[in-house]
Amino acid sequence: MSPRRAPIDSRSPRLLSLERMSASDLTFRVLFVCTGNTCRSPMAAAFLRHALGADASRVTVESAGTAAWEGQPATQPSIEVAGRDGVDLSGHRSQRVTPALVRAADLILVMEHGHVAAVRTLGGDPGRTHVLSEWPPPGEPDLPISDPFGASREAYEECWRRIAHHVERVMPFLQEELRARSV
Repeated sequence: MSPRRAPIDSRSPRLLSLERMSASDLTFRVLFVCTGNTCRSPMAAAFLRHALGADASRVTVESAGTAAWEGQPATQPSIEVAGRDGVDLSGHRSQRVTPALVRAADLILVMEHGHVAAVRTLGGDPGRTHVLSEWPPPGEPDLPISDPFGASREAYEECWRRIAHHVERVMPFLQEELRARSV
């Protein structure tokens, strides 16, 4: 049984409790959630892995969908838009969000408010579950990141641009977490 983690205060990010952590707990776990897990959450997960660079081995990044069909690849427009920036989505396969994924995550970033409710029904801690476009808590109000599935190439490009912008806003928090965990 892993040690109980202190929740991230939804009013201001703070370091998680480092008491009684084992070596495996030095890895920070991020879960991105959208609906089908073929566009937004895999783009966000891949962008974060890419942005982490040398720190990527210290962060486990996963993505899942509230209504995902298991084993589906990322949509072709998602692969192309991410690939233009050197981010590879070709190996992605969709998965449905589960209680185990939710429990294992230190930080859960969702694309829409409805995803927050879905994650909470699976046992998601409100202090660790946030709408990506509202990070850091309490984030400035911004529109949720719209699902580009079946939409134009421009919709995918706008989705990618917004995801990249908001994931970059999460980076200082993650870097602080990684510094604290290496003490």
